[in-house]
Amino acid sequence: MKTLVIIPTYNEAQNICKLLEEILSLRLKNLAILIVDDNSPDGTGRLVEEFRQKNAVKEQIFLLSRKRKEGLGKAYLAGFYWALAHRYERIVTMDADFSHNPQYLPTLFSEAKEDTLVVGSRYIKGGKVKGWGPLRYLNSLGANLISRLLLGLKPRDVTAGYKCYPASFLKSIDLENLVSSGYAFQVEMLLLAQDRGFKIKEVPIVFVDRRVGESKIAGELFRSAAVVFRLFLKRKAIHQLIKFVLVGTSGTIIDFSIYFVATRFLHLFYLLAKILSFLLAVFNNYLWNRLWTFRSLDKNKLWEFARFGSTSLIGLGLNTLIMYIFVEKVKMYDITAWIVATLFVFFWNFIISKFWVFKK
Repeated sequence: MKTLVIIPTYNEAQNICKLLEEILSLRLKNLAILIVDDNSPDGTGRLVEEFRQKNAVKEQIFLLSRKRKEGLGKAYLAGFYWALAHRYERIVTMDADFSHNPQYLPTLFSEAKEDTLVVGSRYIKGGKVKGWGPLRYLNSLGANLISRLLLGLKPRDVTAGYKCYPASFLKSIDLENLVSSGYAFQVEMLLLAQDRGFKIKEVPIVFVDRRVGESKIAGELFRSAAVVFRLFLKRKAIHQLIKFVLVGTSGTIIDFSIYFVATRFLHLFYLLAKILSFLLAVFNNYLWNRLWTFRSLDKNKLWEFARFGSTSLIGLGLNTLIMYIFVEKVKMYDITAWIVATLFVFFWNFIISKFWVFKK
């Protein structure tokens, strides 16, 4: 398979020629290298061009010079367009500072498939980090944990930059409309791969802090965090949750209003009043969730309503049981018990509705 290694550079004059020598020494077949240089003031681009001329590797090493520094994501994006235009089948991304050891390239290639994205991972068994202080290590672990929780990502190392992408994945996404331009680009690409059903394979690597030169990560933490939060807000499940909350709020108002009137003015027994108010709220919620939240296209409305009804009955049972325990056993005020029971059943209803009742 034709493989391209993309290496973005900015002021990497001390590293770039040594890195190129190490990659070429592996003598990997059908491998080319693209340096994407953001007009480095230290002459990185010039050194790459001189290396090409001196070592007669014009057919294996290429230089893509950009006018200004626009961020890691933009540099990789330019490299992706170049790779697809030249019909490469596997595209590797790696840093120029030797934190990504070229010796792992054969391992990444061996796991790469048309439907599989391969990640050089620091946080699985066999992987580790060398040369970081405690603060930077904790920042990286925290960024990984928060990104995984917010976006539902399965890989352990979601901020890793050492990856091998199949061209089929890059062709499947809208490269023009990526949200991130900095280091959060790594997270966004994994999210897109996972959402599109591509397999993600992690292989262990030892990540070593840069040998020489200055780190480019300064100031990126908050910008990347903002991008991850934007990606979180764009997720379809979050939109559905927000709609479900609004529908649930309307149902809660109906539920509480009927319960309050039935117990305070009609003097019904509180459990009987709760059953009545709950059933009317459920009917309201079903209609809105079908038409708006999940936009169900299920033509078998009767079976769908049966699923929703059975779910609601279980929810009603849980709701009533929780209220009974808190009112009769814990001696909690009934309105407080109503709030606790309603919150618990809300999350139950959302999960079951999304994955069973209104499942596409």
